[in-house]
Amino acid sequence: MAKKFFYDKVHNTKKTITNLIIIGVCVIGIIICFILTSHFQAERKKNNGELSIKSEVTIEVNEEYSKELFFSKIENTNLDKVEIKYPDNFDKSLPGEYPITITINKKDYETKLIIVDTTKPELVLKDLVIKEKAKYSANDFVVSCVDNSGKACVIDFYQDAIDEDGNKIVYTGYEKTGTYSIKIAASDATGNQNILETNLIIEKEGENTVPPESENPDKDPVEVPVCKYGDNSYDQDEYILALDVTTGGCAISLDLYYDNKEIEKIMDNEQTRIIKDAQKLNLTGIPHLERKLVAITNYSGKGIIGYELRMIYKVKNGEAFDIIADYKLNTEGKRIFTINKYNLSA
Repeated sequence: MAKKFFYDKVHNTKKTITNLIIIGVCVIGIIICFILTSHFQAERKKNNGELSIKSEVTIEVNEEYSKELFFSKIENTNLDKVEIKYPDNFDKSLPGEYPITITINKKDYETKLIIVDTTKPELVLKDLVIKEKAKYSANDFVVSCVDNSGKACVIDFYQDAIDEDGNKIVYTGYEKTGTYSIKIAASDATGNQNILETNLIIEKEGENTVPPESENPDKDPVEVPVCKYGDNSYDQDEYILALDVTTGGCAISLDLYYDNKEIEKIMDNEQTRIIKDAQKLNLTGIPHLERKLVAITNYSGKGIIGYELRMIYKVKNGEAFDIIADYKLNTEGKRIFTINKYNLSA
């Protein structure tokens, strides 16, 4: 009896130890499997990462960009392994929509790249001095003109120029002596225009141009133009000009308030531009854009100097609006910000 008891006790003890060892090995195995699985999952996430591809991307003509632009979310991803395939007709200097194929781990995703041109040419003018009845062209007034497309500017006299009462001004054919205000337009292939004003000075044969004031202190004072609706002085502390509609220093009639297509073109271009720039911020929420146009009158209030354009871009989340940018454009197309939350370019 004692022998049996001793045998059963020893046998059960061994069995228990064996079971504990088996259980211990299983537990250790589970832990190791968990560690290895977690490691491989982490490695997989590190290698493959998480990407969110935009349905479309917009850039300016000849704008430099990187692969990141196509993604609204990038986590632990090696973009060197991401392939971007462009169509055969892709040309960064030509506006248009181009289908794009993005390949990640041998799987293809479709998106599109939209190229726009909202930038007007950079134009520099000079006064032109000629003799009576001499011929001249729009190009004679140009010092330089450069466009972001890399192509040559189209130079011409401004075709939509008007006088104080809205009558069309024709800048060709001046022959008599005098000083004439001339507006030159530089255009690109997309229709962006830069319109600047300069002077045509016509002298009699044998006359020379009057030297600068510092060299001729006795010369007659500059003649102040007689303007039907007042001159082009206005409150520059209150307003920023986006488009100057004056010619020869004279304001135009108040009746011409709505008669301007150029400011509409400027508004549409800037809308495209701000939406493009905001797209790169990957903001969440519903975007809203306000365009506010104001006709600027001169100090006398009798005439219009031009137009002020204010743009307010904001995003709605729930009931709250977050203002991203609030700014006005100047005549050079540059943004003058009062709010610029994400340091958008001017």
